[in-house]
Amino acid sequence: MLLKGLFKHTKIPLLSKSLRASAIRQRVIANNIANSTTLGYRRLDVRFEEDLQKALRRKKIDGSMSHQKHIPVGGPSVSRIEPKVYRIDDATNPSGVNNVDIEFEMAQLAKNQMLYIAAAKFAAGNFAKIKMAIRGRA
Repeated sequence: MLLKGLFKHTKIPLLSKSLRASAIRQRVIANNIANSTTLGYRRLDVRFEEDLQKALRRKKIDGSMSHQKHIPVGGPSVSRIEPKVYRIDDATNPSGVNNVDIEFEMAQLAKNQMLYIAAAKFAAGNFAKIKMAIRGRA
């Protein structure tokens, strides 16, 4: 209970979601690459960062929901943002077989790897600060 309360007021829950989104995106990109020659395959993508930016920019309006299925007042909160896998409905056909462009997917793979490494290092730094605070050393 104490640890839950401690971590709730840090960047760690948001970093955890970011790492989870990168892991999901890694699997989706790998799946796209594996199906690059599959006739009629439609590529998948992950939506997370756009939704997170919208939640961070939302206006702070006071209100409460009396039921979990109600629309959140003032837009979604950051705690409710989750990565979502969706199918790209792109009519272009770069490979001649489906809408998967292997060069684009490889670039996305490299970009995702950099995002994952950056988030992991940032999380490690936050854990180091918490560890330092617990030990009481500057």
